[in-house]
Amino acid sequence: MRHPESLQIGDLVQLSGGYSFGPEWLAGAASVQGSVVAFIPGQNELQAAVIKLRRAITCKNVTGDILVLELRYVGAIWEPSGTVHVELCDFTPEAKPWRDRNKGEWVESHATYERLAA
Repeated sequence: MRHPESLQIGDLVQLSGGYSFGPEWLAGAASVQGSVVAFIPGQNELQAAVIKLRRAITCKNVTGDILVLELRYVGAIWEPSGTVHVELCDFTPEAKPWRDRNKGEWVESHATYERLAA
């Protein structure tokens, strides 16, 4: 049984916003959508969420359809919405600690995620 407030594998999420107006990673779009496909070790105590986008995006010379989301603020937990760092990958990241895995391109420090109704 799922806890109603937690983000879980299979959830559909929408990602938007950023530190600057018209963030490069969104390429003019208001948002992108994808599904949570895994949780992997993050940089800190909480796990990072791996998102498979509905369509690939391009930013900083990387084109991929996988995002790794890290919670932005100390004490934050995976809830229905929040603020995250965004890493764009053109590969599926391994379920290894952050320091031990291949890393994608860091594309945003202040994105907003929101779990969408199924």
